[in-house]
Amino acid sequence: MYHMTSAEAIVECMKREQVERVFCVPGESYLPLMEAIYNEDGIELISTRHEGGAAFMAEGYAKTSNNPAVVMATRGVGAANLSIGIHTAYQDSTPMVVFLGQVHTKYRGREGFQEMELDRFLEQATKWGVEIRDPERTPELVQRAFRIAKSGRPGPVVVSLPENILPEKADMRFAQSVTIPKPALSLHQVEEILTHLKKAERPVIIAGGGIKLSNGEEALQAFCEKTNIPVMASFRRHDVLSNDHPLYCGHLGLGTPVTQLETVQQADVVFAVGTRLSEVTTQDYSLLKPEQTLIHLDIEPDILGRVFPTEVGLVADAKTALHSLTGAVEEGGYSKWKTWGNERREAFLSSSRIEDIQELDWSIGYKEIIQAFNELCPADSIIANDAGNFATWMHNFHIFTGKKSYTGPTSGAMGYGFPAGVGAKMASPKQPVIVFTGDGGFMMTLQEIETAVRNRTPVIVLVFNNSSYGTIRMHQEKTFPNHVIGTKLSDVNYSKLAEAIGAHGISIDSCAHFRKVFKEALQETDRPTIIEMKMNPNQVSVGMRLTN
Repeated sequence: MYHMTSAEAIVECMKREQVERVFCVPGESYLPLMEAIYNEDGIELISTRHEGGAAFMAEGYAKTSNNPAVVMATRGVGAANLSIGIHTAYQDSTPMVVFLGQVHTKYRGREGFQEMELDRFLEQATKWGVEIRDPERTPELVQRAFRIAKSGRPGPVVVSLPENILPEKADMRFAQSVTIPKPALSLHQVEEILTHLKKAERPVIIAGGGIKLSNGEEALQAFCEKTNIPVMASFRRHDVLSNDHPLYCGHLGLGTPVTQLETVQQADVVFAVGTRLSEVTTQDYSLLKPEQTLIHLDIEPDILGRVFPTEVGLVADAKTALHSLTGAVEEGGYSKWKTWGNERREAFLSSSRIEDIQELDWSIGYKEIIQAFNELCPADSIIANDAGNFATWMHNFHIFTGKKSYTGPTSGAMGYGFPAGVGAKMASPKQPVIVFTGDGGFMMTLQEIETAVRNRTPVIVLVFNNSSYGTIRMHQEKTFPNHVIGTKLSDVNYSKLAEAIGAHGISIDSCAHFRKVFKEALQETDRPTIIEMKMNPNQVSVGMRLTN
């Protein structure tokens, strides 16, 4: 038993969960918690310039480290600004614990200063919410918050902290740190899955974020190698299997080439592992057909059968389940799928040849930048991206080879890329981190350049500047041709903005210039580099132009 303040108890819970960084915009309502962090040498407070940036930064940190994100803000205004990053963590199944300073309990219900029912406000985008009203219950509720955030399908939880509770002392009792349950398949369930697979002529695996969250990348590779089943990555989960592996056959997302989609369309048995089969992954819920056999394995029961009826739906940890399945596969018994796997690999390779892509004539093009980037990008790099059509070039033509090498928002949130990249770099400082962003998304959170400069975080940012909300402009032209409203933006000099804030900013005028600057940026050790490229606004996506 320990006699301490509620704020000190929260920090003790963080220590037990091995939290090393906490992201925030400071607020007076939770100053005692900040003081408790100040007095704890093992936890670093990262103060950001906007709560949305803090939440994105924490989410990118968690994706890379596979540890829970911890983010703090004050009252209703802070919660509202944090909400975009909380929603991203919810849709991306990223473990996150959100601590929100709250109004004094004596003032509740009177519409006090910045008052809001914080857990209720965020309940649609969180797994659980609670307000601490008794100091002695702090360890119980905070440790429960971490357990819920990390267990099952991970996600965000909210802990509301009335300002008068934090400095109060009580006798605190702590449990051991959270142990994440890893449910396994029974022998009968293993045999059930393998029985359905053995009947297949053209099976395929759709591998999702549950593979990454369970650290199951090697387990997936071992299973597909032993069975010769081709693998498709779900939306923005390209790094579930090294893309140069002979059984990796593409991704299911925005702008996926038709020949890659055909791998799933032609399959007779689909084995979905650790994926919620989202709208984007399933191409507006149209990819799977009733005549196909769906085997769906996920750690969250509510996921199973939510969007497609399953022949077999089983609850299990992805890594544990794949190990069990691999162990039960007899040697040499699945060689009949080699030809099928080879065909689908060749379809992936043929649809990934950037040399075949035609672009509009311009001083600098997406195609040549991606080609140069692929040549120069170190193998151990981590890539983060914002929302926008520019990302389809990276999705379709970059080869991801490392585990946890990709940090992208399945929620499609604009403004995500740069702060998430900063968080990823803080989680893994020895690895190069490169951010792909457009001018629209970058402007939303570029104030975090100052956070990166202050914390000496040398991320590399590639800004594809077409002076427009390009993705929306594309949809606008499809739906209302020649009616341009709201999508045209000013011609901002982002390299000068970066320099003014203390980063290294460069405007690129040729691919040769890009090669030189990118090589130099890889050697930078203590500040971010912003590489701005003025792109043709008519080249809205891979093989797509506004004039088409």
